[in-house]
Amino acid sequence: MRWNILVSLLVLFTAVTPTALRVAREQLSRYQTLDAATDAATETVANAAQSAIASANSSGETADKRRCQRCELAATDLSGQDLSNQNFRAANMTEANLNGTQLINAVLHQANLTQATLHQSNLQGADLSEAILVQADLSQAQMLHTSLVKADLTNASLTQAELRDAALCSAQLHQANLAEASLYGAILRQADLSNADLRGADLRYADLYEADLTNANLTGARLEFATMPDGSTYNQGYVKPINPSQGCDASRTESVADQPTP
Repeated sequence: MRWNILVSLLVLFTAVTPTALRVAREQLSRYQTLDAATDAATETVANAAQSAIASANSSGETADKRRCQRCELAATDLSGQDLSNQNFRAANMTEANLNGTQLINAVLHQANLTQATLHQSNLQGADLSEAILVQADLSQAQMLHTSLVKADLTNASLTQAELRDAALCSAQLHQANLAEASLYGAILRQADLSNADLRGADLRYADLYEADLTNANLTGARLEFATMPDGSTYNQGYVKPINPSQGCDASRTESVADQPTP
């Protein structure tokens, strides 16, 4: 009896095996076809991307740097990106997220950055002349040698910002928060700092000639060798500013910002 069962199972297995193998081969062939199609599509996309990059490079570096003049970037998330040397002249970047963004030597002349967030962004050497930065968050931003000539920073937050040797001539800083900011050697001639919070700020060697400091809070601020609004110096025996006012030369600002559009 047991032998009969065993023989029956062997016969059944022999009959089923070819069918099972055929189905398995069909499935394998189908998957191989799909994989080949996927690989081909991926290669096509990669080639298209390479072509686009090559095309962009062939257009020239100058054109690439001007690609976003007057463009619309309101409420756009650009956080953490490297946008160094790019041209955002007169761009609308209202409420844009630029936290931690690299904007080294970028052109933001006359850009609208109202209520934009630039916390810990790197704006070293950037041109922000005449930019609108009302209520913008520039806390802990790096702005070494940055041009903010005639920029509107009303109610902006610049707490612990690095503004060494920055040009802020005629800038609007009414009610701005500059607590613990470094303004060492910064040029603030004719800047409006009325009602500004400058507690603990470093203003050593800063040029504040004809600046408006009405009701500004200078508690704990360092003013050694600074040029005061009346032209006097904070320390007796001071001879001349360490950072002359060439950073506020209007002709220089225009030569950078008013380049012809291709």
